[in-house]
Amino acid sequence: MPARVISYDKTEREAKVQPLYKKKEVDRDPVVLPVLEGVPVLFQRYEVDGIEKEYIPVVKAGDVVLLSFSQRELDNVLSGQAVYPSPNRLFPLNGAVIMGVIA
Repeated sequence: MPARVISYDKTEREAKVQPLYKKKEVDRDPVVLPVLEGVPVLFQRYEVDGIEKEYIPVVKAGDVVLLSFSQRELDNVLSGQAVYPSPNRLFPLNGAVIMGVIA
């Protein structure tokens, strides 16, 4: 899902974004999805010539980014611990990750 970046914290690698698709339910008008806060930004870690390097994308307010949604919540797994996911939360909005800048 595309989203517009409102702000980006490079130190935390997290952004505040506004999804650009609206939600539409039967017999209701389309509504704007809520702003998502604390959305992690995907980065890459490579070993080049025996040296490990992290490549962090440059994300700026106003950029249009592509969001991907985890099938289950990410709330507790970003620490690296195994957790039992809630069976009631599939593809939640707070499971978004920024895959990269698209515009």
